[in-house]
Amino acid sequence: MKYLFTFLLLLLQLAAAQKKEITFSAGALYAVSKNFTGDSTAWPLVVALAQRNVETNSFTLSPNAVRQLKEFAPLHKSVREGNEYFHKLLKAGARVFAPEKLAEAAALSSEYEAGIQQGNLVSLSRAGRQYKKVLNAIADEIKKKRNEDIDALIAEKNGVVDKRKGFLGQWKPAVKGDMLTQSDGVKTGRESFAQLAFTDGCEVMIDPNSTVVIRESKMDKLDQTVVRSVALEKGALLAKLTENAKERSSFTFQAGTSESQVKSGKFWASAIEERRVKLSNYDGTINVTANKQNVRLAQNEGTIVEKGKAPLPPVTLLSPPQLAWNGIDSVIYNSSFTFQWNTVAHSTAYTVELCKEREFKTTIQSYTTAKTELEVTSIDLGNTFVRLVAVDKFGLRGIESSVYRLIRAEDNIPPPIYVDGWETDRRYSALSSLAITGSTEADAKFVVNDQPIKLGKEGAFSFTTSVEQKEKQLILKATDRSGNTRERILSLVAVDTNRVKAVEWNCPVKENILSPKNDEITARGTAYPLMKIIVHHGTQSTEVQTDSQGNWAVSVQRISGAALEIIFESIADHVVVLKKIYQVY
Repeated sequence: MKYLFTFLLLLLQLAAAQKKEITFSAGALYAVSKNFTGDSTAWPLVVALAQRNVETNSFTLSPNAVRQLKEFAPLHKSVREGNEYFHKLLKAGARVFAPEKLAEAAALSSEYEAGIQQGNLVSLSRAGRQYKKVLNAIADEIKKKRNEDIDALIAEKNGVVDKRKGFLGQWKPAVKGDMLTQSDGVKTGRESFAQLAFTDGCEVMIDPNSTVVIRESKMDKLDQTVVRSVALEKGALLAKLTENAKERSSFTFQAGTSESQVKSGKFWASAIEERRVKLSNYDGTINVTANKQNVRLAQNEGTIVEKGKAPLPPVTLLSPPQLAWNGIDSVIYNSSFTFQWNTVAHSTAYTVELCKEREFKTTIQSYTTAKTELEVTSIDLGNTFVRLVAVDKFGLRGIESSVYRLIRAEDNIPPPIYVDGWETDRRYSALSSLAITGSTEADAKFVVNDQPIKLGKEGAFSFTTSVEQKEKQLILKATDRSGNTRERILSLVAVDTNRVKAVEWNCPVKENILSPKNDEITARGTAYPLMKIIVHHGTQSTEVQTDSQGNWAVSVQRISGAALEIIFESIADHVVVLKKIYQVY
């Protein structure tokens, strides 16, 4: 409610004075970004253009900064629309027909997103304008080349990857960008990887020590339907088809002694030459035929085919493991990290896959373990995307988990410690106990007087402490994963009512009777900071607030015979500390 109220006040400021600077709390940052740029995730740009007040944890935008954000909003909207257009171009065959310009567009998109995160308005504006031009150039190139006799492209490769032209050709080193047609093959070496991108949106990710052959692939240039037959001679692969490719293509997949008619958007296969084939289907259907017997795999079902035998009846694939993280993203500051996940019933092993791309289309690091945790010691700076699968007793690959993002950053800055409602590190309280809330980094270790405090979502903390007559110190300490530590000491002092009621009057006082000698009654005292003094005298009401030292003074006009009530209220605690009534004569 506090942040919502702050943001409503901000909107009133905007309506009343468009040419004035705008100040808002950190809690309203996303809403301010949404208001000016149309996108709450563009908040790093707002932070870069704003002046920050660390003590109040607030930001101020100058009129010039507001103008820049408003001018940026249309470009940002067009880039977001361009991202949708980018995916349409992918489905239209951009990987094959315009790979260089596609790479240029992807680089500009990354540069633009980096500019957002860095708050670099000049860089992202340039990248955004160029991004739209390159997308239009890709569309033109696709239109021009669509009718060319192109079948598949080696879109990605890492390590030792060979190609073979025709069934009788010699294996030769392949390079990224090589075109493959009917009868050509691809072979990966140990710890190597390759990705084939077909013109109609089919992608095949080829594991290490694998051999894949394109037995047939013909495109009807009139209605753009494809007849394709792909064979896995040994190793493993993961195939993905767009919805259009799934519906408009006749796809036959061969592995070992089995042949499958594929109407699936995604499937995995593993083959030990002709002896044993494993198939896992994640979408649509696959009809598997072997030894003149057929089984039909529905979504999230798999089967095993051994040489000379019928396919195993469909087996339900294992559910995906879930990482023990608070959210999809996690930030680390070291090259090593231990992944932990839940146990999946009936699993015999788990596979953890890491990739620098969210879609897992580039080199994939794969680790297999029977445990529910894995330490990886070579995580690069920047983004690393992670997914997990469970493997059952048949060796079938289960359903993939959500894609998690691990962000490794360099860090020598200790985590911040924000405490709600504490304008300074010293507070006077009239309560017997006080709830203290705030936040730090989500992954930090947080202790108060050496006692661990569990952090909530996004690093929020909350604990309650007693308020004692003697001044109490609370040592808050946050330590991040890089070992950087920040310490903040809070002092908590109990309000003494004897100090509060020590009031000096400008007239004689006897018990609860005031005897003024002139027409003005004046009172002063030294209470505590952040206190409100309210005086009611007849029809008069007035209030003042103590200064930073607790000093205050108030005056009213004398009304003989009328009662005078003086009230001391703690602003921070929202409670009345002392109330006293005098008679005036």
